[in-house]
Amino acid sequence: MTVAPFSIFREFDAPAALMFDLYSKVEHLSKWLSPEGFATIKADLDFRPGGTYFYGIRGPGGMEMWGKQRFLEIVPAEKIVLIQQFSDPEGGMGRHPMDPNWPEEMYAVTAFDALGPTRTRMTVTWAPHQSDAKGEAAFDSARAGMTGGFYGTFDKLEAYVKAVLCGASSDRG
Repeated sequence: MTVAPFSIFREFDAPAALMFDLYSKVEHLSKWLSPEGFATIKADLDFRPGGTYFYGIRGPGGMEMWGKQRFLEIVPAEKIVLIQQFSDPEGGMGRHPMDPNWPEEMYAVTAFDALGPTRTRMTVTWAPHQSDAKGEAAFDSARAGMTGGFYGTFDKLEAYVKAVLCGASSDRG
């Protein structure tokens, strides 16, 4: 069984270079890269091919989730390709806290498409990586949850983009 990838996008009123910057620096990532209701509790970033982003987030009721991204390809202001996995708090391999059948690794591409000098479409595409049939089935059945999670994350990113742009405007004036 091979499932279709999950893909979702949002358009932002910001240049592609800024959107890429917000995804490539830990001081920005820790402010927005988690679902609504979650906050970053750890963020270590080595942003280069072969490098990693190791993070922890805490959600409602104190639930913690840990993850690690391993960067495969980085094209500034265009795309980031990585392998995503759940981890334990020490950075070792972990499992999805709510679904033990979830794929151990996900192949993810984030694309930044300039729609003009001040507008960008950010598209995130996920697919199970080297998964078994149980993992693919878990992934396929979780599309509604992934959609909701990404909408919340995109909402946080949109608010953060506005805050950064307002701060940049006030710095100039």
